[in-house]
Amino acid sequence: MEAHPMTLRQELAARGGWCHRSQLIEAGWSRERLLKARRLEGIPLLRRHWLLLPEMPPAFHEAARVGGVVTCVSAIAPHELWIPPGLVTDQAHIAVASHAADRSAAAVTHRSRPVVTRPTTALLDPLENVLAHIAVCLPAEEAFAVWESAVRSGLRPEYLRSLNWTSLRARQLAASVTTLSDSGVESTFVWRCRRAGISVVQQVRIAGHRVDALIGRRLVVQLDGFAFHSDAVQRRRDIRHDRELTALGYTVLRFDYHDVMHDWPSVERAIRRAIALGQAG
Repeated sequence: MEAHPMTLRQELAARGGWCHRSQLIEAGWSRERLLKARRLEGIPLLRRHWLLLPEMPPAFHEAARVGGVVTCVSAIAPHELWIPPGLVTDQAHIAVASHAADRSAAAVTHRSRPVVTRPTTALLDPLENVLAHIAVCLPAEEAFAVWESAVRSGLRPEYLRSLNWTSLRARQLAASVTTLSDSGVESTFVWRCRRAGISVVQQVRIAGHRVDALIGRRLVVQLDGFAFHSDAVQRRRDIRHDRELTALGYTVLRFDYHDVMHDWPSVERAIRRAIALGQAG
């Protein structure tokens, strides 16, 4: 009976599309079987250690070729973080050891000291290191939204603040992120309000439900995500809650993804107008 029933392609797919050769040998693949499977299935072996599915993103192939790891903006999607609108990822971002001789002409090469140790059998930088590079590569607003999405994925703010970050920007981000934003839209809204000098309190419970933002005592801001309209039941609940808030004397402003991400001046004008009219209380 075959000791390892999966094909090499199936094995790699189950591991995310790539694997260190030593891990496959530990899993029961013989060197002879690996060689035969590679040739039969057209799986490249890079730098004598890395096996990757040919359809993996070019950043992974480049990282394997130069002995580095995929990091920064190239690691946002693999780590399932918030992707800022319009983010350009056509050039791979690769982290290598500070003493590494290889340098990729096809990628942005990062050589700073890692915040956490990189496993030798990984092609994807640990999330903490990814955040460190994002802190200095992206504009502060976009970096903040990505960092808060990392918090939603499970990294606690307290843990982030305990790390020895290598840049001032990263330390500032670690100090400012919270667990209160449910989406990148909310993170962006809060960041832009702060920059505009508008004080916002998030996730305040009013009339039995939490509101996305409260400005002053009476101005409520509700934010609809990119696909809010796909859930008709939730939409009706939101409208009902808006009516309850209005009956209690609150002013409710509701903005959607496009408003916040692509028409911020109109959002800020609406908020400032409500404040000027005394609707914040």
